[in-house]
Amino acid sequence: MKNLNTKEKRSFIAAGLILLSVILMIIIIPGILNDESHPNPELAVKMGIIPAIILHLLILIVFAIIAGLNRRDGKKRKAGYIITGILLILLGLIYLDGAIAFSNNENILYVSYLMFGSVCCDLCASVLILISMSSQTNDKVA
Repeated sequence: MKNLNTKEKRSFIAAGLILLSVILMIIIIPGILNDESHPNPELAVKMGIIPAIILHLLILIVFAIIAGLNRRDGKKRKAGYIITGILLILLGLIYLDGAIAFSNNENILYVSYLMFGSVCCDLCASVLILISMSSQTNDKVA
């Protein structure tokens, strides 16, 4: 990573945070499936968590493509960064609803904590993406 500038380092950290968010979502699936208080936990996984994982992975792929194209030809693609950052903020806020809903269930309270962690990763990644888009310097950092 010695030859990367600060924008590229921020992009790698943001991609890592998105990946960490996906990993946290995968970890909570068994906890939700073992929840006895929910009438249909399989539906919660199929309609809530799996689509969120797929959307996060799609955002990660698009972000990697945009960052790779930006590094290859040096053209600024601000629209791609803005759309990616805003989508992550929206997904984080939508996922926050589920985290608040699971905070009342004391049997699987760790699910709520992991969901809050996932939301925090989403919001931090979106802030890093938007900062790297708006920064003007291309200084090399050793």
